[in-house]
Amino acid sequence: MKKVLMLLLMFGLMVGLYGYAEAISGPCSNCHTMHYSQNGGVLSGWGTSGPYEQLLVADCVSCHTGTTGATNPNTNAPAVYHTTAPTGQGPGATLAGGDFYWVDAGSDAYGHNVIDLPNITGQDAAIGLTPPGWDPSATSTNAPTGYGAGQVASAGWTTQLTCAGAYGCHGYHQDPTTGADLSNMGGIKGAHHSNNGTSGWTDGTSLGNSYRFLYGIKGYEDADWQWTADAASDHNEYYGADDTTPVRQADGTYTYQNPDTISFLCAECHGIFHSEIDPDTTSGSPWVRHPTDIALPASGEYANYTSYSLEAPVGRTAAVTGPSGTVTPGTDVVICLSCHRAHGSDQPDLLRWDYSTMQAGTTDSTVAGTGCFTCHTGKDGI
Repeated sequence: MKKVLMLLLMFGLMVGLYGYAEAISGPCSNCHTMHYSQNGGVLSGWGTSGPYEQLLVADCVSCHTGTTGATNPNTNAPAVYHTTAPTGQGPGATLAGGDFYWVDAGSDAYGHNVIDLPNITGQDAAIGLTPPGWDPSATSTNAPTGYGAGQVASAGWTTQLTCAGAYGCHGYHQDPTTGADLSNMGGIKGAHHSNNGTSGWTDGTSLGNSYRFLYGIKGYEDADWQWTADAASDHNEYYGADDTTPVRQADGTYTYQNPDTISFLCAECHGIFHSEIDPDTTSGSPWVRHPTDIALPASGEYANYTSYSLEAPVGRTAAVTGPSGTVTPGTDVVICLSCHRAHGSDQPDLLRWDYSTMQAGTTDSTVAGTGCFTCHTGKDGI
């Protein structure tokens, strides 16, 4: 019997777990072990710092680590942390959310420094534990499952960012039934089993049917996480909403909150960046913060952004059945991910492009029409 169990475990480790956004299927031993022990040790495919919660054989990072490809070769899970330096960012180099490689290599400004990463041993050297722009009031009335108690009870965070749970992005922050803070693994519990099972629109009604397990967030999931991508027909679609209130600086209570958008997810940690956008109490101009969840204007230079850009994506204000290569100014919205990648990038501040090359009036064909100039089409020299 022992030999049979051993064979099942080894077979399970060799079988792909994911298979393009589908709920996990196959031997339970692919992911779980009862005692985190086999013959007085652990199997080579298991994580080395167990035992792990939920009887798992590894943690989030262990499962989602790769070398150069789109997935972990053992688990087939999407690789968000590569041990080999990516050749850049974007299709064929990183998944849509970018990569943790650069921040883990020691560059604090190049990614979210989640404590789960192998070389992250403490808080960000420049800002400490608290996310820049932290203000729990920004999303307090609509945060799907609240915040970790330590976040709200103090002026700043007392625990470092994790992948999931009370101090993470994915999964639940608090138990939906008891309200208790959830640990990293506890926050994501069950999500992989309840995934909606297909590449397509997620409506946020459950954790398994939320965009990339970001609870409550809507969006369209590309099947291979944009490892391969085409601006016209092969990419994620993000959900956004147009904030039609003329001014948010005077709105100290953050009454405008749409809990379904990808920018709202970002605002759960970086709330101030989604407030106090402009000081004018009548016209909503001039801007003092870059707009998020604001419709791309249908006039002026912005009206020229009509073909979808993988480098500077927009948010859609309604459910979609598939990716579109068309941008509609006046309807489609500017989102946080129009400029940033969620996990990290090879640029400071997790940006999607080299900000130092964004020179107004440039006629350099490799820069004009890219980055900032995707939306600000009248600012380059072409």
